[in-house]
Amino acid sequence: MEHPDNEVRSAIIRLADALCMWERATGRESVMIIRERDFQFRALSGKPTIPDDMKDSEIMGLIGMLPDEC
Repeated sequence: MEHPDNEVRSAIIRLADALCMWERATGRESVMIIRERDFQFRALSGKPTIPDDMKDSEIMGLIGMLPDEC
């Protein structure tokens, strides 16, 4: 799903790209979750290939983060 605002959509894409490059260079991992009423974007290590039926807590568990650490 794409964000309805062009500027926000572009910023999300730029951030995901930057995270992907940063993680390749450093070996780090990240989870990015953006939620609005009618929009969500979730990425693991800069890649938005997360199944819709996966819970946010499950995604964070993939990189060893617990919800209370975020």
